[in-house]
Amino acid sequence: MKNVIIISIILLMMASNASAQPSKTMPMVEYPLPIGTDILPDGPHYPYIPETATDIIQLGLTYNDMQSFGASGDRIAFCDDGSVYCCWTNLSGWPYPPSNNGAWYALIDPSGNISNSGPIDSSGNTSYPKLDIMSDNRGAFAYGLSGEVDPPQIKVAYEWNPPGIGIFDYFVVPNELFPQTSDSSGICYWPNITVDRNDNVHLVATEYADRRLMRLGYARSDNRGLSRTTFTLVDTVMVPGAILDASPVSDRVVLAYAKTQDTTTQWYNDIVYYVSDDGETWDWRYGEVNITNYGTDDDSLWAYTDLDVIIDYNDYIHLIWTAQWVVPEGIYYRTQLFHYSEETEEITEICHHPDSLWISISGAWNRPICKMSLGLDGPYNGLTAAWTQFDTTDVSAGGYGNGDIYISFSYDGGSDWDSPLNITESHTPGCFPGDCNSEHFVSLADSNDYYLHLTYIQDKDAGSVFMEEGAATENPVIYEEYTWWAAGIDNDVEIPENITLDQNYPNPFNASTNISFSLKDNGPVRLEIFDITGSLVATLIDKHMPIGDYDINWNAEDCASGTYIYKLTSGGNTSVQ
Repeated sequence: MKNVIIISIILLMMASNASAQPSKTMPMVEYPLPIGTDILPDGPHYPYIPETATDIIQLGLTYNDMQSFGASGDRIAFCDDGSVYCCWTNLSGWPYPPSNNGAWYALIDPSGNISNSGPIDSSGNTSYPKLDIMSDNRGAFAYGLSGEVDPPQIKVAYEWNPPGIGIFDYFVVPNELFPQTSDSSGICYWPNITVDRNDNVHLVATEYADRRLMRLGYARSDNRGLSRTTFTLVDTVMVPGAILDASPVSDRVVLAYAKTQDTTTQWYNDIVYYVSDDGETWDWRYGEVNITNYGTDDDSLWAYTDLDVIIDYNDYIHLIWTAQWVVPEGIYYRTQLFHYSEETEEITEICHHPDSLWISISGAWNRPICKMSLGLDGPYNGLTAAWTQFDTTDVSAGGYGNGDIYISFSYDGGSDWDSPLNITESHTPGCFPGDCNSEHFVSLADSNDYYLHLTYIQDKDAGSVFMEEGAATENPVIYEEYTWWAAGIDNDVEIPENITLDQNYPNPFNASTNISFSLKDNGPVRLEIFDITGSLVATLIDKHMPIGDYDINWNAEDCASGTYIYKLTSGGNTSVQ
């Protein structure tokens, strides 16, 4: 880790004026649901031409530029030993079909090297995987299997121990919802997964049905997958994308989704959640918490299908989603990104798309702000939001927006958010197939250290080829380790010189390690140790100290093995290693 000065700068955002609606609307379009066996027009494809090296890791290449519908879901996880899992839908050949989709994964070791990469399941046409990790850092993956089986299946794969060897146990999940009728298959598909602290596995999935109205189901597995429940009916929805998260500090599990308020269209939805405090008992009849209640008092603000949910280290639920004004004549151009905190029961705006004239360049299942993801930041229990954002100034030759990945931070539980930061900024306006840089389908790890861990697709021709938008291109699958603290440093502020904190030695260590630092001013000094969840483990120094060089020994015999962070504070300055 690098020795850095942490300076948190919170920029208060002005509340938006809801009455200042844009004057233009776009029509409401109902988009189909690809499942991985879709017949696409045969056309030219564009292989990837490698570019110059960057500070990101390319995990693989895929012709399938669409990684999810609605909620982006968890396709990345940061382990407490410093390794990182990623997964994606891989399509290695063209045309499609006959080339198959495949659920793939990669494991990046703590040194930043890909230790293993390949298919999770080679049994057939697998797609849209999501992941979480077990307590021993093994990967748990959920994905769909179609084409080779009828009806489609949901499968769960658990990696063997030790992690990273690429061997899995596979389980076919009983994915039927009853009753089944001629127009209601009752078969669940497009799963999302979370693993609680007891290694119980929770799944949510949407009914695979030709009709637009679909049922939502939940299933649970204990004993690390040895026993499994069938799917239980939760609700009826018009859009997929329900999401789950498990608490890092308790047995709580939360399920959130976009709840249909009009069964004739995809566009009228509230954001709701259910929570189980013990991870086993759910109240599907009375336990719904509707946090938006759109449609009341002639309110025409509605959610679409994108959202994410997370439980923080204080055991509070946080949700983010996008919403826009929807009226009978269409959808207003403006899109807003909102946050909800269970602790305060307040909704705050993270950002909104500018009120400039907007054309429909975001493509199917997207809004100008979409595919958002939430993560927790290091030992300070901050929140990070990441999302895709499109811009009318950066449009491909085919007429679709080139996406960029944006992030924003909150250090007060979501009440205030930093100004959005574009971390990719790879504009290629007017680009032709193969030359575009459209970053999309971002997923941010739930748990992070002093770096944010993200994965996304760099689409080489904007628009989803599975929605017949743009051309078939070979697209890099990206893992990025982003130094989130750098976004909070004012480049015009000189780094203080009154403290110096060195790297501990030895590192790694067994029972004890030494921490050296220098003080150039007299004053109060505090030296603290945190674990990777942000919990305070030890306070080594908390007193007034004179100028000088110091070497402090930390005996960690009573602490579990893992990654620890130490923080030195003196004279209003902080340094972290």
